Amino acid sequence: MKKTHLFCLICLALLLLGSCTDSDFTIEGQIDGTPDQAITIAYNGDNGNIIERVMLTEGNRFSFKGDSDDYTLLWIWDAQGQLIAQMVVRDGDQLTIKSDGLRLPTLDITGNDITRQWMKFRKDNINTFDSSDKDAIDHLIEQQIAQHPDQLLSTVLLVAEYNQLDNAEKVKSLLQSLHPDVRSDRLVSTVEYIIDHHKKNTTIIGPLTLYWHNHGIENLNVLGQHYVLFFWSRRDADRKSCIDSLVSWSRQHGDKLMVADILVDTDTTQWSHTLKSDAASWTHWWAPGGIMDPALQDINIGHTPLFIVTDSTAHITQITGDPAQLKLK
Repeated sequence: MKKTHLFCLICLALLLLGSCTDSDFTIEGQIDGTPDQAITIAYNGDNGNIIERVMLTEGNRFSFKGDSDDYTLLWIWDAQGQLIAQMVVRDGDQLTIKSDGLRLPTLDITGNDITRQWMKFRKDNINTFDSSDKDAIDHLIEQQIAQHPDQLLSTVLLVAEYNQLDNAEKVKSLLQSLHPDVRSDRLVSTVEYIIDHHKKNTTIIGPLTLYWHNHGIENLNVLGQHYVLFFWSRRDADRKSCIDSLVSWSRQHGDKLMVADILVDTDTTQWSHTLKSDAASWTHWWAPGGIMDPALQDINIGHTPLFIVTDSTAHITQITGDPAQLKLK
């Protein structure tokens, strides 16, 4: 009997130890100020694809387990499509987060220093990040990299927040200035891909795996219809005029033309509010990884606003940053 009891204790200990390995990461979360809801968690997995899971909070709490052998970006957004948390995770991390569901810099996180540093950086520079001044944001990031090339935070800011990815030479220089120890392969691979393929001209838009507002991760497929894809950022100073032009153009062509706008910010704090003010009837999408999202790697967006027009065979017929130049062939 004693031997049987001892054997059971040993098996239980081995089971507990096996559940606390470095082969995954865990997140224990709490979202204050909101009723229980369906939240969506997504991150870039080991195979390069976005892994998504939808779950219900219970008592404003949730528990999530994922798997990534290298540092990767992870996003959490609520049922309305508002981003309530973003972080950098890897296997072995055991995170506890608390969010007020309102602003990213108010995210309270333990068990992960890099995400805490990232949110502190945003909070310390909140006026700049809330502005539409992309150059000022990029200057902050360039200063961080110049002063702290050996910090993982510098890599994260370059990957997740930098705007001038169409300036291949500058981005390549910034990447090379980072210390090898903080050049996470998973984080920088997409940036390097964009640089290597920047001069290539994509001719066909394949299905784009993106977040569809109020729906979840879906494929945006332009095949079979004439489409105009509008890539935008909340920092675009001329967004309203772009929307007005698109509305007019859409009404002019009616059923012959489909329109979809795609947000390429990693921060969606004001996304739903902005869409309500647009009063546009077309579909709204979000690229969680910004212009470096895996779904957009072959498009070489580089800057916003950007308009891409396709024919019914999904071939690109026009790329322009000026809505006044749009043409339907």
